[in-house]
Amino acid sequence: MFFMKISKRRELCRNSLKESLVSAAFLGFVSVLIVGCATPIFWTDNKVLLYLPGAGRRSDEIPGYIRPWERIKLIEEKGKKGAKANPDEKDVLLVQLDEEFEKADSPYVKRAVVEAVARICVNYSNPAAERLFKTALESDDMGLNFSACHAWGSYCTEGDIAKSNKKERSLAIEILATRYKTLPYSIAAGSEEENDRRKDIRVAILRALGSFKEDDSPLLLETLELGLNGEKLDDGALQNQACLSLGKVTDKNYGLDGDAWLEYLAYKRGEISTPPKEQSAYSRLPKLNNATGIFK
Repeated sequence: MFFMKISKRRELCRNSLKESLVSAAFLGFVSVLIVGCATPIFWTDNKVLLYLPGAGRRSDEIPGYIRPWERIKLIEEKGKKGAKANPDEKDVLLVQLDEEFEKADSPYVKRAVVEAVARICVNYSNPAAERLFKTALESDDMGLNFSACHAWGSYCTEGDIAKSNKKERSLAIEILATRYKTLPYSIAAGSEEENDRRKDIRVAILRALGSFKEDDSPLLLETLELGLNGEKLDDGALQNQACLSLGKVTDKNYGLDGDAWLEYLAYKRGEISTPPKEQSAYSRLPKLNNATGIFK
């Protein structure tokens, strides 16, 4: 008898809970019907889903307005088209992209423009592109600086420009070197995040310089030497990238030994009579410390 009472109470509780849930669902549905799209509970651009109660348009279309992500897609398409276009078509596209860069408020759109222009000008020299890359490199937007570093590297080291136009490569090295020197160092006032981003831009500049040739400009080795010396709060990233770029530029094998590279540069300047001994391929392999089992 006792157990029968307990089971009846449980059944009553379950029925009461079901009735409460049904009532809540019904009230919610009615409130959605009353409120409708005035206060949407979800957003969509799908024309079918917009008929559902509580649906709202993700963004109202404004005549003549192109949303940033759509604009970026159009810019990327111009870059792909311009890479295969003839010189006259390239000039037209570059004028359009330059205007796009000037009027754009979004840094993402500006970065897309820089990358598209770099794609168009791989085998084509154009003063408008050079001005654009210089403006992007000197901008306060760190992401735009990265795009500019990549753009200068590809613009002056690939295709016909890399083979014949030493003037363009020398100009690019001068602009990259100037930006490297004028960036505030990590010891300057600023948040830790800002200091890290400035250092990342220096690393990007050193990487871009690794695409040039040793005789392009005296500033090339000079700037890479600055990277070897690093800065007070450097964790080794600048020195390592400088070593890697020097290896590409000089075709010498000193690995990531910053002291050896500094000695080699001193030899190039005539300050010492003999260069340091280059590392063999075996010596540049990571070594296993038998005591700790850690590669060094």
